[in-house]
Amino acid sequence: MAADLEGTLADLARTVRSGQRAVLMDLDGVPIEQAAQGPGADLESVAAEYAAPLRQAQSLAAELELGAPLGYSVRGTGGLFVFAFAPGDLVLAVEADSAGLRGQMRQALIRALGQLRDL
Repeated sequence: MAADLEGTLADLARTVRSGQRAVLMDLDGVPIEQAAQGPGADLESVAAEYAAPLRQAQSLAAELELGAPLGYSVRGTGGLFVFAFAPGDLVLAVEADSAGLRGQMRQALIRALGQLRDL
């Protein structure tokens, strides 16, 4: 199973335009698995930094009865991160450089989430 999880994340990082890294993390900010295509952010730091805002987004959506949140994206000076909520309080994220396309990244995340559900 670990090889399949690793392969899914590697495919995610590879298929995203200008993709650099992908990570599956829990909402406590702990990376479960990660894949790298080249230089980029330290994914352990990213997981720790964004765990709290992701938990808050999930809580706020529940409080406002908006249904389950689908994702979250952050564009910084180094590039773009797109996060997608997965079952079991997990979050899947992909990083691309500044040429990354948010919509294309979301589509790739949706495909990867489907693969993760099959594992």
